[in-house]
Amino acid sequence: MNVIARTLSQFPLFSELDDRTLDEVAAEVHERTFPSGQLITLSHERSRAVYFIVQGGVRTQRLSFDGREYVLDYLGPGDFFDLVPLLDGKPNVSTAEALAETRIYVLPGDRFLQFLHKHKPIAGAVLQHLATRVRSLSEKVEELALHTVRTRLARFLLSHIAQNTKPIRQWTQEEIANHIGTVRDVVGRTLRAFAREGLIRRERGRLVVIDQSGLRREAQRE
Repeated sequence: MNVIARTLSQFPLFSELDDRTLDEVAAEVHERTFPSGQLITLSHERSRAVYFIVQGGVRTQRLSFDGREYVLDYLGPGDFFDLVPLLDGKPNVSTAEALAETRIYVLPGDRFLQFLHKHKPIAGAVLQHLATRVRSLSEKVEELALHTVRTRLARFLLSHIAQNTKPIRQWTQEEIANHIGTVRDVVGRTLRAFAREGLIRRERGRLVVIDQSGLRREAQRE
């Protein structure tokens, strides 16, 4: 088994494949590296491949008609994207941007579909992935429809403290707004309110949570 095949075996879509099949898939893959800030795919364009992140990070996002961004997801090594538009034959639903220098394995769409129909483990993994994505998107819709900005912001802060996916000091107010579905000014006002209420403070350019219990109460509000 070559290096590409071994790496592919770590991805959920291929983890149940035998060595021979992994080598078969690896033979169709080509590697690309994208610098930070480069767009990898664009919304409303046709999908031509499935992209597997080996190193680095990718942000997927959508733009509203008035130019506002909404972040759909942050992806890292072991994740993949552009599967759905390949399956339904419709344009991409989001734009994908490299957040750092990002190394990606690119599997052409026609070859992926052939593997999908030929190998049941891939088909089963695709169904599991789609079920997970439907649940995740349903939760995002619930967040936007049923919860206030205060609640969404409190959940954002608590989530990123717990998961440490990105230090809070590295998030700009614009990025936070894009992530929770609002605008920068509203995020700024809400952060200032949290500070006045003793929930957080600013310290050398970063946000510090000083009352996690209070922030959790905000996060649980309907």
